Amino acid sequence: MRVAVTHVTRFRFAEPASYSIHDARLVPRPAAGQRLLSWSVRGPGRRTEWSDGYGNTVTTFSVVHEHSEVEITVNGVYEWIGEDIWLHYAEPDTLPPTFWLRNHGLARHDARLEPLISGLAARVADVDDHVPLLHELMRRVHDRIAYTVGVSDTKTSALDAVERGEGVCQDFAQVFIACCRRLGIAARYVGGYMRTDDGAKVGSPCPAWAEAFVPGLGWVGFDPANCASPTHDYLKLAVGLDYAEAAPVTGRRTGPGGDAEMTIEVTVRRAD
Repeated sequence: MRVAVTHVTRFRFAEPASYSIHDARLVPRPAAGQRLLSWSVRGPGRRTEWSDGYGNTVTTFSVVHEHSEVEITVNGVYEWIGEDIWLHYAEPDTLPPTFWLRNHGLARHDARLEPLISGLAARVADVDDHVPLLHELMRRVHDRIAYTVGVSDTKTSALDAVERGEGVCQDFAQVFIACCRRLGIAARYVGGYMRTDDGAKVGSPCPAWAEAFVPGLGWVGFDPANCASPTHDYLKLAVGLDYAEAAPVTGRRTGPGGDAEMTIEVTVRRAD
């Protein structure tokens, strides 16, 4: 199957900026069985490309003249072959699994998560039980959080989402990650794309999910918002400890100040 991706991110400034710089984590990290047929990331100003400490490809655009708008555009097609099973990756990890146990940022955990993981800690010692345990945890998070647009933002933490009981894919992922780390299971945040034209999934076509490290299998994906492990309908862009470290596009600017508006348009559809 071939899947086409179109993704446009626009920033509009209430007052012109004299300088802005934007980091885009928009170059995919294909899984085994996935292949990029075409992919372009375009934006204004000077362009540089580099890899961060997690192995994510970052494209940086810097604009040094007065401007009131920035537009970053992705166009691409990928295909997958073979069985449509859970995604696995041949690429080497830049960091050991223990790094991803850090109690950090938006995925921070504390005792408020204990009711959500009740009874699971005793099962962690049995490595053969990790996959069933993680599916049980995914189901609990799915049942605990109602998918609701507009009740959270990019600064909402996992603990805030649990207390509210509502959120979007980002919140589901961060709650799952926080619970994993609370149990002593390495987990990380994943940003990417998801095909939604079949109508079978909830969420944005540019969603978030989680990966947990399973001894003997490596990193296994979990999408608590859809209560499913990601398959070839998902294309990974970046990983991080939380949303802030794997956001598709971030930016900074100098100038008079004023508000900034960001709009996003994404389509991820079957192309054949």
